[in-house]
Amino acid sequence: MKTLNIFKSFLLGLLIISCSASDDGGDSGSGNGNEEVTSITLTTASTEVNTGAQVAFVVTGNNSSDVTSSSTLKVDGQSFSNPLNFNSEGTYQVSATYNDLTSNTLTITVSDIPASSIELRFNQVCYSTGDTTSFTVLDNFNNTITSEAEVTVNGSVASNPFQFSADGTYNFVATFEGLTSNEVSFEVTPNSGAPIAYTKKVLLEDFTGTWCPQCPPAASAIASAMSGNSNIFGVGYHAVGGDPMEIPETAYWSSYYNVTGFPTVYVNGADTRWNFPNMGQVDSELAETATVGLALETALVAGKLNIEVNVGFNTTPNEQVQLMVYLIEDNVTTSTPQSGSSLGVNYVHKDVLREVYTDQLGDAIEASSAVAGCVYTRNFIDLDLPSNIDDINNLKVIAFVRNTYAKTFVDYFGTTHSNSPHYDIYNVQKVELGETQEFD
Repeated sequence: MKTLNIFKSFLLGLLIISCSASDDGGDSGSGNGNEEVTSITLTTASTEVNTGAQVAFVVTGNNSSDVTSSSTLKVDGQSFSNPLNFNSEGTYQVSATYNDLTSNTLTITVSDIPASSIELRFNQVCYSTGDTTSFTVLDNFNNTITSEAEVTVNGSVASNPFQFSADGTYNFVATFEGLTSNEVSFEVTPNSGAPIAYTKKVLLEDFTGTWCPQCPPAASAIASAMSGNSNIFGVGYHAVGGDPMEIPETAYWSSYYNVTGFPTVYVNGADTRWNFPNMGQVDSELAETATVGLALETALVAGKLNIEVNVGFNTTPNEQVQLMVYLIEDNVTTSTPQSGSSLGVNYVHKDVLREVYTDQLGDAIEASSAVAGCVYTRNFIDLDLPSNIDDINNLKVIAFVRNTYAKTFVDYFGTTHSNSPHYDIYNVQKVELGETQEFD
């Protein structure tokens, strides 16, 4: 899990007053391209190449923005156009400048020696009958040698692109100047591993706090919704005001999505705030056709948590999607009384977010894995459990697939924000610790 610097941009007193927040959005954050670029990094696929190689360089800002086209690239002090052909042996120093910023320096070693190995790559990891694929052959200098190499499938020369015209096992291998690549195999069926249909589920994300007197009714509404439908899940994001259940991610999200009032409850993402206890928004989400499904397997081994997440696609997404994995704890009590409840320290908090095992904005699922008819598998091994758990028997794992996009909105004070980060949740799944939840 990666933790970013956290900026709390609002006052507790104001939050307590504004119990009903406006549509949510946020100021610029990591990776959205709005944060000022204060440093740059120069990268390339390989720093060791052979003569005649064409090398492409990428310049990235500290906010993850690609500023290559606006940067000046220099090799040994001389500007060049990207990509660069290295036609002579030697050692070259490459750097970049952007505005008044200077990048790191890469040392590129060019050798007039033959390749010692080759690699065969495909543009997807899963195929169904009738699909077409393209492949690439690279040498150990990262040069593309597809046209010079010979690729065979089950012993016969393969065309590029290649169509999987029938069910079966396809074994591909490439050869080039006496070198043999890795073997790549595919089991191809009309639907390669993914169920045809999935049940649409809903995640209710509750921004809350023990200091917030208006928050217990939202928690009660979530509990009622969950008790009435097993396809509705809830998670409590405790943030701000010294809440003992706050974690770095919940504090970060409160700022990033500009949560200006507590409680704020999202329905399958930050584009829809729940007007609880009205179930119209929730029912609308449940009625949608699910294009993604999830299956989970969890195990606790020697005090460490193992999680296997399987994401099945019956439609290929037309955008980048991310995987989120949470550890939540149910039935939590705390030494801090819950404001707004007569139960005080005896108040029971439901489904409290304890840990995030992916990046706090999600781990990207590569487009080659997010393919209709296919299953993407991700394993998390030897994960630490947080130290503040009340009862290990109340732990659960939640996983969901989401996108991210920008949206213009008007906040509680009437200010218009552009390119505010938002997201929609494709689907979600939950499992008790130590148990398995199949696709459904």
